[in-house]
Amino acid sequence: MKLNEPLLNSFELDGIEYDIDCSFDTVLDVFEVFADDLLNELEKFQVAVQIMTGQHITDALTFLTVWEYIDEHFIKTRKEKPVLDRNGNPMPVPKEEIDKVRLLDIEEDASDIYASFRMAYGINLFEEQGKMTWQEFSALLNGMPDNTPVARLIQIRDWKPKPHDPAEYKANMRKLQNKYRLDREEE
Repeated sequence: MKLNEPLLNSFELDGIEYDIDCSFDTVLDVFEVFADDLLNELEKFQVAVQIMTGQHITDALTFLTVWEYIDEHFIKTRKEKPVLDRNGNPMPVPKEEIDKVRLLDIEEDASDIYASFRMAYGINLFEEQGKMTWQEFSALLNGMPDNTPVARLIQIRDWKPKPHDPAEYKANMRKLQNKYRLDREEE
């Protein structure tokens, strides 16, 4: 995100112009696709590109290239490029590598995120669907003040006991961490 340039809603790649819907709710739809266990990895990328561009691209190399461009320039979900096999297919990434430190889940914590946007900024996220871009949403979420529900969730999940913490405080924080932990589905 650059404040001296307008937010883009299209890009050109290999001579083809792609309009892109980068509203935060569309990006959240893409995240749901990536969480879908019924689709293989290639299908997930293809569907993600279709959701964001409105174009059904059947050539794997093309939709992977388009996805990489979208991810690198618009969404920025990954810090490093995916490892590809000999056929150009993305290699699976172990879950423990993806979720090393997971303090927030957009879906599970949706009500706290909504409440925090209302409290901190007076923004109704339902009214912003199709309008607020992912970049705007991410910037506001990352800059959330400490007195909001989502900031408190992150503080609880990230808490580590310190030697000088009273035993009652430690017990309370462990209870809250258990209540709000994100790995419940793995039990």
